[in-house]
Amino acid sequence: MNASQIKIFYPELNISGDTNVEVSGIEIDSRKVKAGNIFVAIKGENFDSHTKIDEALNNGAIGVVTERDVSIPGGNLKILTDDSRWVYALLSSLFFDFPSNKFKLVGITGTSGKTTTGFLLYRFFNVIGIKAGFIGTIGIGHADLFNRSETFPLTTPDAFPLNRILSEMVREDIKYVFIEVSSHAIKLKRIAGLKFYKKILTTIGEDHLDLHNTFEDYLNTKISFFRNGESAILNADSLYIERFKNIAKKHTLYGIERPADVRGVIISEELENVNFVIKYKGNEDIINLHMSGTFNVYNFLATSTFIFEEGYEIGYIKQFAKNIPVVPGRANLLQKGGKNVFVDFAHNPLEIENVLKYLRRFTDGKLITVLGAVGFSTEKKKTEMGKAASIYSDFVIVTTDDPRGDDPVEIAKGILKGVKGNGKIVLDRRNAIKEGISMLNKGDTIAILGRGDEVEAHYKDKTVYFKDLDAAKEELSEI
Repeated sequence: MNASQIKIFYPELNISGDTNVEVSGIEIDSRKVKAGNIFVAIKGENFDSHTKIDEALNNGAIGVVTERDVSIPGGNLKILTDDSRWVYALLSSLFFDFPSNKFKLVGITGTSGKTTTGFLLYRFFNVIGIKAGFIGTIGIGHADLFNRSETFPLTTPDAFPLNRILSEMVREDIKYVFIEVSSHAIKLKRIAGLKFYKKILTTIGEDHLDLHNTFEDYLNTKISFFRNGESAILNADSLYIERFKNIAKKHTLYGIERPADVRGVIISEELENVNFVIKYKGNEDIINLHMSGTFNVYNFLATSTFIFEEGYEIGYIKQFAKNIPVVPGRANLLQKGGKNVFVDFAHNPLEIENVLKYLRRFTDGKLITVLGAVGFSTEKKKTEMGKAASIYSDFVIVTTDDPRGDDPVEIAKGILKGVKGNGKIVLDRRNAIKEGISMLNKGDTIAILGRGDEVEAHYKDKTVYFKDLDAAKEELSEI
């Protein structure tokens, strides 16, 4: 990319210095700057990279995006702005020639259900022969190739790697891309400059208050995602749905409890199956869904609503429900001798309560829960997680999740404060899973929550590779 293109596509930017230079990339980490990069200086919560502008220039940067009117030597390119994150996203999109304009990009947001809804849509279109992509917590999907190892520490990648992935999907002739959009991604402008075809809302509850400080800020951030006028698919039963409807003028509703354009009426439920009537366009059909929980009926209804809107008939949906793919780390069930092991990503109070409430209904014996919290979660969230776990559990084992440099002992203590009833701390996650499974008798269930399919936990001095499902399989085989 030639820097002169920046003036052409974004004439409103305050640009000075030499623009007749080739740009080799856009970088926000001064240590990773290479010759020809534009360095974007960002003032973050804990660090201000404006202090690293000289380092970036010494490493070969040919330009700087800055929120301060600093002197840039040698006539190098300077973009002065009051929002470096926004400019970073715009430049990233430009660098890769606006990839989101070249397929149907669908953004999925909500407190829970993003991964399952996006993954189901991704699988559906590939199954019927239409190339689709997926970007989310569990990995990156390029048509039929799903790469679990290609993950990021963020639900939604930063703007430059995100646009790189999108550009790869353009080259692969992908027609739809389904992307999880976190509240962090919205607030920190990671998705600025992207063109969305449609947007989907799953559920709303408290989460990520480490970033937002208040629930109202979290909610307003989610609502702001729907401001740009794209067609939206909304959960009619979600909290604060009227505020979303007021912003997303062009919307379709799905749900179970309230009136909706696509509505589910549950007939019967088992631990691994839900049968329900789907009502749509004056018609109704029975769906036999091989998934666990009412929460997954909502995810499937969101998926079905999008499929209907793309012009596909109910036969496609019914066939897909019969051969539903397993979503890695989401509602994964293991069974042996009448003992149930349930592994799920549920990591906030709303998700924990939904999962355990469902499991309680199908557990004749004890329900044991193993869970932890990620580092730097708010005290309120940790306490509420413990409380939600203890409402439906007979015994709660509090363990380590991903400390992210925080103190695992203090995290665990914070959760245990909320546990009302029988509970204990077992910091080593493998030992916690082992102890929990060893407690099982016929008719008992253990829920292992919080990490799903994640494989890394980050401590102050090390990274530990660990997967709940693998540990659960090994421990279950021993009893």
